[in-house]
Amino acid sequence: MIELMTMIGVCFGLPTALALLFSGRWRQVSSLGWSLAAIAAVLVNIIVVGLAPAALPQIAMVQGLQWNWIGKVATIIATLAIFFCLPKKLQKEAGLLTLPRLNNWKPLLAGSALLLAFFWGAAYVLRDGTAASAEYYAFQALMPSLDEEFAYRGTILALLVAALGKPYSFAGIKIGWGALPIIAVFGLVHGYSQLAGGTTAEPISVATTVMVTGLAGAGLLWIKEMTGSIWLCVFMHSLMNLGSGFFNGFPG
Repeated sequence: MIELMTMIGVCFGLPTALALLFSGRWRQVSSLGWSLAAIAAVLVNIIVVGLAPAALPQIAMVQGLQWNWIGKVATIIATLAIFFCLPKKLQKEAGLLTLPRLNNWKPLLAGSALLLAFFWGAAYVLRDGTAASAEYYAFQALMPSLDEEFAYRGTILALLVAALGKPYSFAGIKIGWGALPIIAVFGLVHGYSQLAGGTTAEPISVATTVMVTGLAGAGLLWIKEMTGSIWLCVFMHSLMNLGSGFFNGFPG
Protein backbone atom coordinates (compact mmCIF):
# COMPACT_ATOMS: atom_id res chain seq x y z
CA MET A 1 0.00 0.00 0.00
CA ILE A 2 2.89 2.37 0.75
CA GLU A 3 4.31 1.71 -2.72
CA LEU A 4 0.89 2.33 -4.27
CA MET A 5 0.44 5.62 -2.43
CA THR A 6 3.93 6.71 -3.42
CA MET A 7 3.23 5.90 -7.06
CA ILE A 8 -0.04 7.88 -7.06
CA GLY A 9 1.66 10.76 -5.26
CA VAL A 10 4.49 10.96 -7.78
CA CYS A 11 2.45 10.26 -10.91
CA PHE A 12 -0.63 12.37 -10.11
CA GLY A 13 -0.43 14.10 -6.73
CA LEU A 14 2.74 16.05 -7.51
CA PRO A 15 1.57 17.20 -10.98
CA THR A 16 -1.76 18.24 -9.43
CA ALA A 17 0.07 20.26 -6.75
CA LEU A 18 2.13 21.94 -9.47
CA ALA A 19 -1.03 22.69 -11.45
CA LEU A 20 -2.58 24.33 -8.39
CA LEU A 21 0.58 26.40 -7.88
CA PHE A 22 0.91 27.49 -11.52
CA SER A 23 -2.79 28.35 -11.76
CA GLY A 24 -2.61 30.55 -8.67
CA ARG A 25 -5.59 28.75 -7.13
CA TRP A 26 -3.75 26.89 -4.38
CA ARG A 27 -5.23 29.17 -1.71
CA GLN A 28 -8.83 28.62 -2.82
CA VAL A 29 -10.65 26.08 -0.66
CA SER A 30 -12.93 24.93 -3.48
CA SER A 31 -9.98 24.34 -5.82
CA LEU A 32 -8.20 22.31 -3.15
CA GLY A 33 -11.35 20.28 -2.54
CA TRP A 34 -11.92 19.42 -6.20
CA SER A 35 -8.21 18.60 -6.61
CA LEU A 36 -8.38 16.19 -3.66
CA ALA A 37 -11.50 14.64 -5.21
CA ALA A 38 -9.55 14.07 -8.43
CA ILE A 39 -6.70 12.43 -6.50
CA ALA A 40 -9.24 10.22 -4.68
CA ALA A 41 -10.75 9.19 -8.03
CA VAL A 42 -7.30 8.17 -9.32
CA LEU A 43 -6.75 6.20 -6.11
CA VAL A 44 -10.06 4.37 -6.59
CA ASN A 45 -9.22 3.63 -10.22
CA ILE A 46 -5.83 2.09 -9.49
CA ILE A 47 -6.87 0.20 -6.36
CA VAL A 48 -9.95 -1.35 -7.98
CA VAL A 49 -8.15 -2.47 -11.13
CA GLY A 50 -5.47 -4.16 -9.02
CA LEU A 51 -7.58 -5.70 -6.25
CA ALA A 52 -10.79 -6.66 -8.05
CA PRO A 53 -9.48 -9.95 -9.56
CA ALA A 54 -8.68 -11.31 -6.10
CA ALA A 55 -11.59 -9.72 -4.23
CA LEU A 56 -14.44 -10.63 -6.59
CA PRO A 57 -15.76 -14.13 -7.35
CA GLN A 58 -14.11 -15.67 -10.37
CA ILE A 59 -16.27 -15.93 -13.50
CA ALA A 60 -15.88 -19.16 -15.42
CA MET A 61 -15.63 -17.49 -18.82
CA VAL A 62 -12.53 -15.45 -17.82
CA GLN A 63 -10.68 -18.17 -15.91
CA GLY A 64 -7.38 -18.98 -17.57
CA LEU A 65 -7.29 -15.73 -19.54
CA GLN A 66 -4.11 -13.67 -19.44
CA TRP A 67 -5.52 -10.15 -19.31
CA ASN A 68 -7.23 -8.42 -16.37
CA TRP A 69 -10.83 -8.45 -17.62
CA ILE A 70 -12.40 -8.48 -14.15
CA GLY A 71 -10.25 -5.60 -12.91
CA LYS A 72 -11.05 -3.43 -15.91
CA VAL A 73 -14.80 -4.09 -15.79
CA ALA A 74 -14.84 -3.36 -12.04
CA THR A 75 -12.92 -0.13 -12.62
CA ILE A 76 -15.31 1.01 -15.34
CA ILE A 77 -18.23 0.42 -12.96
CA ALA A 78 -16.44 2.33 -10.17
CA THR A 79 -15.75 5.26 -12.51
CA LEU A 80 -19.39 5.36 -13.62
CA ALA A 81 -20.45 5.41 -9.96
CA ILE A 82 -18.21 8.45 -9.37
CA PHE A 83 -19.45 10.09 -12.58
CA PHE A 84 -23.12 9.84 -11.61
CA CYS A 85 -22.32 11.46 -8.24
CA LEU A 86 -20.98 14.57 -9.98
CA PRO A 87 -23.06 17.73 -10.39
CA LYS A 88 -24.81 17.95 -13.78
CA LYS A 89 -22.40 20.65 -14.94
CA LEU A 90 -19.40 18.37 -14.34
CA GLN A 91 -21.16 15.41 -15.93
CA LYS A 92 -21.50 17.51 -19.07
CA GLU A 93 -17.83 18.53 -18.80
CA ALA A 94 -16.81 14.86 -18.50
CA GLY A 95 -18.54 14.10 -21.81
CA LEU A 96 -19.63 10.52 -21.10
CA LEU A 97 -23.25 11.21 -22.09
CA THR A 98 -22.48 13.64 -24.91
CA LEU A 99 -22.17 12.92 -28.62
CA PRO A 100 -19.01 14.36 -30.24
CA ARG A 101 -19.13 17.78 -31.87
CA LEU A 102 -17.78 17.33 -35.39
CA ASN A 103 -18.18 20.86 -36.74
CA ASN A 104 -14.36 21.26 -36.86
CA TRP A 105 -13.96 17.93 -38.61
CA LYS A 106 -11.02 18.90 -40.84
CA PRO A 107 -8.50 19.72 -38.04
CA LEU A 108 -9.99 16.87 -36.02
CA LEU A 109 -9.38 14.40 -38.85
CA ALA A 110 -5.85 15.72 -39.43
CA GLY A 111 -5.01 15.62 -35.70
CA SER A 112 -6.41 12.11 -35.30
CA ALA A 113 -4.43 10.84 -38.30
CA LEU A 114 -1.26 12.44 -36.92
CA LEU A 115 -1.85 10.85 -33.51
CA LEU A 116 -2.31 7.38 -35.04
CA ALA A 117 0.76 7.81 -37.23
CA PHE A 118 2.84 8.86 -34.22
CA PHE A 119 1.68 6.04 -31.94
CA TRP A 120 1.79 3.28 -34.54
CA GLY A 121 5.15 4.54 -35.79
CA ALA A 122 6.55 4.41 -32.26
CA ALA A 123 5.20 0.87 -31.84
CA TYR A 124 6.95 -0.17 -35.05
CA VAL A 125 10.27 1.49 -34.16
CA LEU A 126 10.21 -0.03 -30.63
CA ARG A 127 8.88 -3.44 -31.74
CA ASP A 128 10.23 -6.66 -30.26
CA GLY A 129 8.68 -9.02 -32.81
CA THR A 130 6.25 -10.64 -30.38
CA ALA A 131 3.00 -11.56 -32.10
CA ALA A 132 -0.13 -10.51 -30.23
CA SER A 133 -2.69 -13.12 -29.23
CA ALA A 134 -6.38 -13.11 -30.14
CA GLU A 135 -7.14 -12.30 -26.50
CA TYR A 136 -4.85 -9.27 -26.71
CA TYR A 137 -6.85 -7.86 -29.60
CA ALA A 138 -10.19 -8.56 -27.90
CA PHE A 139 -9.04 -6.96 -24.65
CA GLN A 140 -7.36 -3.95 -26.24
CA ALA A 141 -10.38 -3.26 -28.45
CA LEU A 142 -12.52 -2.60 -25.37
CA MET A 143 -11.06 -2.51 -21.89
CA PRO A 144 -8.23 0.07 -21.68
CA SER A 145 -10.05 2.62 -23.83
CA LEU A 146 -13.32 2.44 -21.86
CA ASP A 147 -11.57 2.39 -18.48
CA GLU A 148 -8.95 5.06 -19.06
CA GLU A 149 -11.04 7.46 -21.16
CA PHE A 150 -14.05 7.31 -18.83
CA ALA A 151 -11.72 7.93 -15.89
CA TYR A 152 -8.88 10.21 -16.93
CA ARG A 153 -10.11 12.33 -19.83
CA GLY A 154 -13.69 12.09 -18.58
CA THR A 155 -14.47 12.09 -14.86
CA ILE A 156 -11.07 13.04 -13.41
CA LEU A 157 -10.43 15.79 -15.95
CA ALA A 158 -13.87 17.24 -15.14
CA LEU A 159 -12.91 17.38 -11.45
CA LEU A 160 -9.69 19.19 -12.36
CA VAL A 161 -11.59 21.65 -14.54
CA ALA A 162 -13.80 22.40 -11.53
CA ALA A 163 -10.62 23.01 -9.53
CA LEU A 164 -8.55 24.94 -12.06
CA GLY A 165 -10.84 26.11 -14.84
CA LYS A 166 -9.99 26.39 -18.55
CA PRO A 167 -8.82 29.97 -18.99
CA TYR A 168 -6.51 29.46 -21.99
CA SER A 169 -7.03 28.87 -25.70
CA PHE A 170 -4.62 26.59 -27.55
CA ALA A 171 -4.82 24.78 -30.91
CA GLY A 172 -8.54 25.36 -31.17
CA ILE A 173 -9.49 24.22 -27.65
CA LYS A 174 -10.05 25.74 -24.21
CA ILE A 175 -7.56 24.35 -21.72
CA GLY A 176 -6.37 24.85 -18.17
CA TRP A 177 -3.64 23.65 -15.83
CA GLY A 178 -5.70 20.52 -15.13
CA ALA A 179 -4.30 19.14 -18.38
CA LEU A 180 -0.88 18.81 -16.72
CA PRO A 181 -1.72 16.02 -14.23
CA ILE A 182 -3.88 14.20 -16.79
CA ILE A 183 -1.04 14.08 -19.32
CA ALA A 184 1.55 13.32 -16.64
CA VAL A 185 -0.34 10.44 -15.03
CA PHE A 186 -1.01 8.78 -18.39
CA GLY A 187 2.69 8.72 -19.23
CA LEU A 188 4.11 8.06 -15.77
CA VAL A 189 1.74 5.21 -14.85
CA HIS A 190 2.59 3.38 -18.08
CA GLY A 191 6.28 3.82 -17.28
CA TYR A 192 5.72 2.58 -13.74
CA SER A 193 3.83 -0.45 -15.07
CA GLN A 194 6.80 -1.28 -17.26
CA LEU A 195 9.14 -1.13 -14.26
CA ALA A 196 6.77 -3.20 -12.13
CA GLY A 197 6.23 -5.83 -14.80
CA GLY A 198 9.05 -8.01 -13.58
CA THR A 199 11.32 -7.25 -16.53
CA THR A 200 14.76 -5.65 -16.48
CA ALA A 201 13.65 -2.54 -18.32
CA GLU A 202 16.39 -0.16 -19.40
CA PRO A 203 15.99 3.44 -18.17
CA ILE A 204 15.90 4.69 -21.76
CA SER A 205 13.08 2.24 -22.53
CA VAL A 206 11.03 3.43 -19.55
CA ALA A 207 11.66 7.08 -20.46
CA THR A 208 10.56 6.37 -24.03
CA THR A 209 7.37 4.72 -22.78
CA VAL A 210 6.61 7.74 -20.58
CA MET A 211 7.23 10.15 -23.47
CA VAL A 212 5.23 8.21 -26.08
CA THR A 213 2.23 7.54 -23.85
CA GLY A 214 2.33 11.06 -22.41
CA LEU A 215 2.23 12.60 -25.89
CA ALA A 216 -0.51 10.16 -26.89
CA GLY A 217 -2.46 11.23 -23.80
CA ALA A 218 -2.03 14.87 -24.80
CA GLY A 219 -3.39 14.07 -28.25
CA LEU A 220 -6.41 12.30 -26.79
CA LEU A 221 -7.04 15.23 -24.43
CA TRP A 222 -7.03 17.57 -27.44
CA ILE A 223 -9.61 15.35 -29.17
CA LYS A 224 -11.75 15.34 -26.00
CA GLU A 225 -11.76 19.13 -25.81
CA MET A 226 -12.33 19.55 -29.56
CA THR A 227 -15.40 17.31 -29.52
CA GLY A 228 -16.72 17.90 -25.98
CA SER A 229 -17.21 14.14 -25.72
CA ILE A 230 -15.24 11.12 -24.61
CA TRP A 231 -16.42 8.79 -27.36
CA LEU A 232 -14.03 9.68 -30.17
CA CYS A 233 -11.23 9.32 -27.60
CA VAL A 234 -12.48 5.81 -26.78
CA PHE A 235 -12.48 4.91 -30.48
CA MET A 236 -9.02 6.40 -31.08
CA HIS A 237 -7.58 4.76 -27.95
CA SER A 238 -8.80 1.37 -29.17
CA LEU A 239 -7.30 1.93 -32.63
CA MET A 240 -3.98 2.98 -31.09
CA ASN A 241 -3.76 -0.14 -28.94
CA LEU A 242 -4.83 -2.51 -31.72
CA GLY A 243 -2.33 -1.00 -34.12
CA SER A 244 0.38 -1.13 -31.46
CA GLY A 245 -0.06 -4.89 -31.11
CA PHE A 246 -0.04 -5.32 -34.88
CA PHE A 247 3.09 -3.28 -35.56
CA ASN A 248 4.92 -4.67 -32.53
CA GLY A 249 4.66 -8.14 -34.10
CA PHE A 250 6.72 -7.22 -37.18
CA PRO A 251 10.12 -8.95 -37.28
CA GLY A 252 12.89 -6.82 -35.81
